[in-house]
Amino acid sequence: MPDHDVVVIGAGHNGLVSAVTLAQSGLDVLVLETANDPGGCIWTETLETGHRLEHGAIDHSMILNIARELRLEDFGLEYVSREVMFGAGFADGQSLVFHQDLDETIESLSQCAPTDTSNYRMLAEVGSALLSMVDSFAEPPHFSDLAQMAAALPSNIDLVRLLVSSSEAVTERHLENRCLRSAITMYGSHNQLPPYLPGTGLFALLLAASHGGETARPVGGSAMLIKALVGALESAGGELRTGSPVTRITESGECATVTIANCEELSSRYVISTVDLRRTVALLDSPPDHLCQAANNLSSGRFNVGELKVDLALSSPSSIGFGSDADSALWMLQERTGSLARSFAEIHLGELPTSPAMMWASPSATDHTASPVGQGTVWLSAFVPAKPSEGTWDKAFTDQATNWLLDGFAQITGHDLRSNTLSVHTTTPLDWEQRTGNPAGNPNHVDLTIDQLFSWRPPTGLNHRTGLRWLYLSGAGTHPGGGLSGLPGRNAATALLDDLSGGHTSLLNRFVNGSRDIFRSIRLFRALRNFQ
Repeated sequence: MPDHDVVVIGAGHNGLVSAVTLAQSGLDVLVLETANDPGGCIWTETLETGHRLEHGAIDHSMILNIARELRLEDFGLEYVSREVMFGAGFADGQSLVFHQDLDETIESLSQCAPTDTSNYRMLAEVGSALLSMVDSFAEPPHFSDLAQMAAALPSNIDLVRLLVSSSEAVTERHLENRCLRSAITMYGSHNQLPPYLPGTGLFALLLAASHGGETARPVGGSAMLIKALVGALESAGGELRTGSPVTRITESGECATVTIANCEELSSRYVISTVDLRRTVALLDSPPDHLCQAANNLSSGRFNVGELKVDLALSSPSSIGFGSDADSALWMLQERTGSLARSFAEIHLGELPTSPAMMWASPSATDHTASPVGQGTVWLSAFVPAKPSEGTWDKAFTDQATNWLLDGFAQITGHDLRSNTLSVHTTTPLDWEQRTGNPAGNPNHVDLTIDQLFSWRPPTGLNHRTGLRWLYLSGAGTHPGGGLSGLPGRNAATALLDDLSGGHTSLLNRFVNGSRDIFRSIRLFRALRNFQ
């Protein structure tokens, strides 16, 4: 008898979502994590001073539905919502605010970008309808599926052109206000891709499509999500083992044998790997040719983009300075409207950008427990070269980059954060790589270029399956990609459970899903009528 039904490799949020889903379905699940603590790109630290720093992900809007499906509130997870989602600010004092409510956002935009309000609403309708349609596919769609869907639309609606365009081209075709265009392309560039890159057109719809949902952060910090997932796993009979790096996976009859660094061997009916396909293939004793070829076709870090995080413990409450009602929002800051695009070009050459662009948030603005009373915390993030043109991410370059980021913030907002800073904590691309094992700490595992999206993520043509009966893939290197969504984790678990049940879907479910697809198609057609 095998030791376990399922071994999950990696205790990031996707690995834990897979594990909890399977354990709650009655399977015996073991999660193995290399690091000494779970979480991956979710990394919360509490200082002796009582300041809680979010080194990693901070907004949890995309994972809320999965958190509720897994009943994580039973394990202490509590979210606080906010009405203002995002802000965009520039050094000349101009700013934009994006609310949960689309109509309120349109009203706000009418004051600064009156000629763009109708087209922004159109982008919101198209983005929401298109993403809903893509989500309706039972498996990640092939690009040919999307092309067939586009061919069925009237000739004045060019969906394929949208998909292959750059984010900048989409916004330039539909919007006049440069600040609004810049905010939309910066939001879409969270995937670490330049907004001028062909194939990023879909990302130009993400900001406008985000209205109507819930924007939230967990009370007690992002680590509370991981704590709740681990609690749910253990409550369902599953197990987490940290400090247990997997060194080898071997097929053994009807099972797989997973070897840990201490030479311990565990047998399991199934394995779900949440590390990228290249590292998964490297673990296999005898990887099949099709997986080797797919792994060789992957690209990661093509644009030399890494992430620099600077977290601050402050002696007074933090404020962005663009309006007291928006301190709870996540802010996208640029010196000028073209700063982000220029930054990507300089980063590709290994240089710190000369015109700063960054994101700012204050954990203490939405959760008073994030700092002592009357004090505050700040979360700063910026794209930087994963590999500097000269030298490495040593202490000297880390100090230089930290001051560059703080100087940039002062340049854009007029406020030097160092004036009330108690301590500064910097996380470099090298730190992320050491924590997660991803090259340069790439949170997407592999680049989110158009040739690595949908059914090409990963490029096996098998989605979360591998062609090996016992091996499944999850994590940010699988569909739909990076971000704190938990969707790759749920997708992999669903694929395994579906295979265990014989792949049968009830007639009622097929009818319901088919009806939903029809309504989604009608909604997409209506939204695209004015999109040219």
